[in-house]
Amino acid sequence: RNREQEMMRMAGMAAIVLAMLAGASPAAEAPKETPKPSAKGAKTAKADEADKPGRVTNPEVWMCYRDPMGLFDEGADAEFVRRHVSGIKLYIGTVRKAPADKLAALVKNLKAHHIPLAVECGGTLGFVKLDDSNGVQSARRELQAFDRIYRAGGKIDYLDLDGPVRRLLHPPRGKGFASVDRCADALMDSLRTHAKAHPGVKFWLLTNFPNWGYRGDVSYHARGPKRQDWGDYDTVVRTVLAHAKKAGIRLAGVTVDNPYEYAVGEHRSVKLRDPKKVDWIKRIRAYEDFAKSHGLEFNFIANSEAGGKASGKEFRRRTLKMIDAYVAAGGKPTRYVIQSWYPYPKKLVPETDEESMTSLVKAAILKLHPELKPKAAAKADGTK
Repeated sequence: RNREQEMMRMAGMAAIVLAMLAGASPAAEAPKETPKPSAKGAKTAKADEADKPGRVTNPEVWMCYRDPMGLFDEGADAEFVRRHVSGIKLYIGTVRKAPADKLAALVKNLKAHHIPLAVECGGTLGFVKLDDSNGVQSARRELQAFDRIYRAGGKIDYLDLDGPVRRLLHPPRGKGFASVDRCADALMDSLRTHAKAHPGVKFWLLTNFPNWGYRGDVSYHARGPKRQDWGDYDTVVRTVLAHAKKAGIRLAGVTVDNPYEYAVGEHRSVKLRDPKKVDWIKRIRAYEDFAKSHGLEFNFIANSEAGGKASGKEFRRRTLKMIDAYVAAGGKPTRYVIQSWYPYPKKLVPETDEESMTSLVKAAILKLHPELKPKAAAKADGTK
């Protein structure tokens, strides 16, 4: 029996040796499956991504400041704005006057951070010869300034055309064009020239809204024979759109310049005893509805004349009130442009200082996109 046991033991060992020679493991284990991520883990990852949004949309929030060159400077406290602002608009005067190295640095950073660029310009110019060459010659003058951006490796996404019809109807000196149609013809010549020089650039039509009547109603100051100052803007925009369609030129959108004090009737009117009796915000809303019905983007400049003449903090407070008022009226613009051409704010940064421009831009973004507000930390008992 012992011999039989010994023979069986020897046979077992031989089998093991043969198996090893064949490449098998004597104690091979089934391959382990890679564990699949749990549903809870997937949700956590998704939530983490949701906490890292980029440039805000619907509505967009843009910034236009006379000197934004320091936005990307080392140590500049503007991290939130740099991360979330939807776009930057420059004045053509800023483009002309900025030191070449600073403009190049700004353009480079806008490109690196994928921030769109708009430039506010005239489109047509009232000081250029008022004849059939005005549109082309106006464009050529402005293209000289824009070349500084393109030479620096940047590009302009939008031109915000500030009052091109008004500039030719009411030039700074001499007699202007006699009709809106002729102004619109000159504007189309200008836009063709810009598009040929820089294919892909898009156009917004900007107006100083309080200085026009609208749909038969008075302008803010109610001057002139029809109490409409420069005329009826409904006629202007419809005429420009008709000429653009005929010329095969597409306007991307319209922009309204209507500071807070004019929007709520606080500013003194030259001819109206009580401008608060007119619902100015309702008028802006009507123009927004018109724009959207024609497939146009609607840009709403948010700012305050009284605040801009008082302090950065007051400019901030009143501009935010303007946004509240427009939202309460049902306004849903494509983008809000936080813009100042006033003495205040006097500084761009830091965004933690309520006197600065970036502080206001940050506050506007958080007001319109509350999902970006930091979440309250949970207490030890689990409450917030």
